[in-house]
Amino acid sequence: MIGTADSIARREPLGQIWGRSTLPALLGLVLPLISLGLAEGAGLWLRLAPVLAVVLALQLAFALLRRHPFDLHGLVTAVIIVLAAPAEAPLYQLLLGTAFGVVIGEQVFGGRGRSFLHPAVVALAFLTFSFADQDYRTGPDLAAWTLLPALVLLVASGQAAWRILLAAACVTLVLQWVAGNNAPWSVLMPGGVLLALLYLAADPVASASTNPGRWAYGALLGLLASLFGQVGPGFGAMVFATLLGAIFAPLLDRLVILGHGFLKEQHHG
Repeated sequence: MIGTADSIARREPLGQIWGRSTLPALLGLVLPLISLGLAEGAGLWLRLAPVLAVVLALQLAFALLRRHPFDLHGLVTAVIIVLAAPAEAPLYQLLLGTAFGVVIGEQVFGGRGRSFLHPAVVALAFLTFSFADQDYRTGPDLAAWTLLPALVLLVASGQAAWRILLAAACVTLVLQWVAGNNAPWSVLMPGGVLLALLYLAADPVASASTNPGRWAYGALLGLLASLFGQVGPGFGAMVFATLLGAIFAPLLDRLVILGHGFLKEQHHG
């Protein structure tokens, strides 16, 4: 398997470095970065540079250790963490949380595609629980329109399953309506919530992979995010809904496979 990967890397070095999912995901983050950069100034870029360095250094170290090809998918993780963190958060907290998320949420499982958690979700959860002096649950102050290119790029490239997005949105809207919210769509309008939904909740690695499982996973996300949103900001609610949902995603897929096998056996039996 290593030989095959190495041969592909020699034929398509740029594609191997960037990965199929990295470029569209990064392009979708351009507008949010520009928008937040204009609002915060140079501080955003001064935080982004060291976080990027930590992510790439850890990726390179584990790639060399395992003799796996190196790619730049960690750029997306770094940008999401910096966008999500409050501007006043100390840099050492961001670096510590980033390292924890990359190592514990991804690399200990073998890297991208082998883990069941998004490293940015693990990093943000770690920061929220470890440093109560900073509100990591609020998320970025982004306009919803800045995430529209990301929606198109991620869905078109297959990096965000539309079934997950639709199920999560529908369940959230229904529960908000049942709870008496006269404008249920307002809970999905903050840019931070959309960022978490598109890049974290619908991440193809950390979500269900079967179509029925995606519907169930999206519905579970909507339910959990609505429950958590009763006691906290929408961004934090979506992050923690994603953390719990990702744990159940393999079980949902397994149930779908077992159910398919049972129906097939009944049909042919």
